Amino acid sequence: MTDYRLADVPLFAALAPEMCRKLEQLSRVRQVPRGTVLAVEGEPVDRLFVVHAGRVAAYRHAESGRQAHIRTDEAPVVIDKATAIAGDSHLFTWTVLADAVVRNLPREVFGELLQTEASVALQAARHLATQANQARDDYLTAATDSAQRRVLQRLRSLSDPAGTVRLPDGQAGLADELGLTRVTVSRALHQLTDDGRISMRGRIIRLS
Repeated sequence: MTDYRLADVPLFAALAPEMCRKLEQLSRVRQVPRGTVLAVEGEPVDRLFVVHAGRVAAYRHAESGRQAHIRTDEAPVVIDKATAIAGDSHLFTWTVLADAVVRNLPREVFGELLQTEASVALQAARHLATQANQARDDYLTAATDSAQRRVLQRLRSLSDPAGTVRLPDGQAGLADELGLTRVTVSRALHQLTDDGRISMRGRIIRLS
């Protein structure tokens, strides 16, 4: 297996090399195939998941049984940092979308790290602030914007520098992420196409 280092993960990038090596010795790295569930909504948090390679997605289940796609994260990333800090249960169910390499770091080790390493605590605080701001923006967008505008804003946030968006889960995934029906998203995409704002080819969208 490739030598996956904690120093390559933003949360741990400012740590001294010897501290990174110590944490690597206290954690376990494994290859995880696509479709594997890493964490289940409602279960206690006993470890921090460091994704060195691959792609993971967060889902939330409603009482109706409907599964809503919350977001997708690309490696390198640490998932559920806020929950690990609080010591609560997982807010989401995390599933591997593309074959991944995941490191399991015991939660108590991460807790000690927050108390002794200012760089990690600062990075975690920045992450929490970003999440809070994003949640506020998402709430305001859902409350005030049309479906077409919400779809366009999401496409812009997902686009690469060339203005290309790839939807690995198609329109259904985009609909779940925005809390809209697939029919509503389909209509919005076709209207944006008619208006010349985007062009579509399968699961690839280009912003104009």
